[in-house]
Amino acid sequence: MLNALVFKKKWLYIIVMIILLGCGIWRVVDEFLYLEQDIIRREKVGELSTLIITESNAGATTPYVYQYYLYSAKKSDADFLNDLRSGYEPFLVTTASDVYVKIVDNSIHLKVSGDIFKFNNVAGYSFIYMDSSPF
Repeated sequence: MLNALVFKKKWLYIIVMIILLGCGIWRVVDEFLYLEQDIIRREKVGELSTLIITESNAGATTPYVYQYYLYSAKKSDADFLNDLRSGYEPFLVTTASDVYVKIVDNSIHLKVSGDIFKFNNVAGYSFIYMDSSPF
């Protein structure tokens, strides 16, 4: 028995097991911490894009958060929700539920009164114009 081949690099085995365990924990935590979003409005903007507004809530003590996305008009809501889980980013994140949205040709005009957490005007499908006030 002393002449039998044995795997003697225990440190390599330990590192591989830590990496596998870490990946497994990351997948479970990522599934658990996903914030579910509901589509509350969908409007066509030109021929190529669609404005999609989602609503999400993290709990009883937090306000609703509204996220605005520009998405391809050729794809379905199921494709959109799958892309959200993959990290598709909104161009506007706000707590204001009464955002005035006006679509003219291939441009979107927004009037927001309230908190704006994120705004990004680098949309590829259409132009975004925003007017905001704190109250």
